[in-house]
Amino acid sequence: MKSKITNLINWGLPYCAIIAMAYLIMFPQIVSHGVILGTDSIFHFNRFYDAAKQIQQFNFSYFQSNYSFQQSGRIINAVYGPLFAYLNGIILGVVGTWYKYQIVTTFIVYFLGGVGMYRLGISVHSKRIYALMCALIYMNIGWLPRWELAQNMNAWGAALAPFMVICGVRMIQNRQRPINWLQLMVLMTVVIQIHMLSSLFFVVTLIPFFIIGIVRTPNRRQMCFETIKAISGTIILTANVWGALLMLKLANNIANPANFNLLDNALQPAMFNSTRDYLIYAMWILFILQLIYVLCTLKKSLTNTVLTILGTIVLFLSSIFTPWEAIQRLFPMLGHTLQFPNRLTIIAYPLLLAGVAISMTVITQQTDPLGLRSQLGKGILILLLFLVFSPTTIDVYARAARYDSEVVLNSFSAITRVSSDKAAIRHSVHDLYPGQLLTMVEKRSPDYLPIPKKYINQNYVRSYAYERQVINESRKYKHTVLRHGGLQLTWMAKTSKKVRLPIITYKESILTVNGQRLKHYQRSSVGAPYIHQQKGKNTVTLYFKQAAWFTCLLALSLIGLIILFLYGSFYFLTHIFNYLHRIVTDNVNELNEV
Repeated sequence: MKSKITNLINWGLPYCAIIAMAYLIMFPQIVSHGVILGTDSIFHFNRFYDAAKQIQQFNFSYFQSNYSFQQSGRIINAVYGPLFAYLNGIILGVVGTWYKYQIVTTFIVYFLGGVGMYRLGISVHSKRIYALMCALIYMNIGWLPRWELAQNMNAWGAALAPFMVICGVRMIQNRQRPINWLQLMVLMTVVIQIHMLSSLFFVVTLIPFFIIGIVRTPNRRQMCFETIKAISGTIILTANVWGALLMLKLANNIANPANFNLLDNALQPAMFNSTRDYLIYAMWILFILQLIYVLCTLKKSLTNTVLTILGTIVLFLSSIFTPWEAIQRLFPMLGHTLQFPNRLTIIAYPLLLAGVAISMTVITQQTDPLGLRSQLGKGILILLLFLVFSPTTIDVYARAARYDSEVVLNSFSAITRVSSDKAAIRHSVHDLYPGQLLTMVEKRSPDYLPIPKKYINQNYVRSYAYERQVINESRKYKHTVLRHGGLQLTWMAKTSKKVRLPIITYKESILTVNGQRLKHYQRSSVGAPYIHQQKGKNTVTLYFKQAAWFTCLLALSLIGLIILFLYGSFYFLTHIFNYLHRIVTDNVNELNEV
């Protein structure tokens, strides 16, 4: 019995360390009770607030944004992590305030990333101490801290990336069954439901592992069959995502995401920063030494060789050492698709850190009577942990401190309206009515706006057009959310004339003006409709009519996810029951022996 308890404690200690590290990173924000309003905070807060209100009011509109984004009816969540938005809406509804929401979700990101990196270290057969140290380092670098610092969705991709590498490692380690189709299907489904671009990175990264695995396995037919099952299952479970994108793009010209200079957003070495755009020199040196070690011992470990070489290639591609200016001239579309080459570090860091864990394990297992190699290896990783932990925590402290300053916001990127009452903004993030914040801080985001054909080739900044046509005009109208996902605008007019409404319409939108449905009407450069108002009171209603085939895809996806959830719950409970049953049985046997 004592040995089982000891084993349980030893098993749980690394997870306790990961929890402790997450708490230490978040400590400045927890103590200050400040909310970090970063580059993407307002955009995602709008998404999650809309989902929360739909759940609270039990008035669902899968496509239209009726409660947020200036109640414009524009489409965001349906094509950008729809079920993840509803999950965050549930979290927001349960905790009640933006501050508590930020603390809870930030902890989840750190914990997921840390546990994933630790499990990756274990899966490549490194010592637990090295797996844990690499996990703690990973929690402090790259995009993982960016959820706390700026609410960048790439952080969720970084949190799930180690689990993707685990699937890849299985392909080259397990020759009998390289692919567990259920494991791979669940991972890809989750990441697609959260962040589509990260899923693309995952697929591309798994290709080299798949090629090596299919060459090595004697069961090629089974591996292909497992892969087909994983792909088919993922297509079914994510039908709501790709189905919505397909439906919108078939009938609408959807605006591309903002265009960025690739070189300006590539990874670069730094003295004292390791998040998003930067990586400290010490980590560069570690990764270079890791590459040199692997090149000198190519035949010793296939896993280490693949992880390190692939990780090095991806790290190089993510950095300023790649000629991104020339590449962007050749492929300008990368400016609004990839946008930030440093996004690739969500793949590079898990690969390279897993390789480091393997190398440390091998080196310290060699003949060393005094244990000097082991102590040196641990010392190096502890030093590196301190070097990445310090700037990350200082950054959290500095950004949390801005909440109490006159600035309040950490980023004014694309922010178009900020209330002059800074005390009211601070109060709103702790208030049980989180919608207050979104009326005081507004952001011009052109994502997924429908662009009429005659405006497609016009070169202008759509974010400013959205600001002029929707944000600046929305307060002149009374917005009411109707049952069955509808939106109503009412206003009083002194004259009868043509006006532009601060709402967004799509090909599938049903627009009714003063009781008469409009089938043909002019739309602005961002999809805002022009209508003729009458003198006196005017009433406009907006509904989105989704295609019947998409409704079938949505139902198929939801049914599949429910079945998967029930199966997962049954598996988990059965596993726990069997474990507890074994403990009780062992205790009874020990008592009988006594």
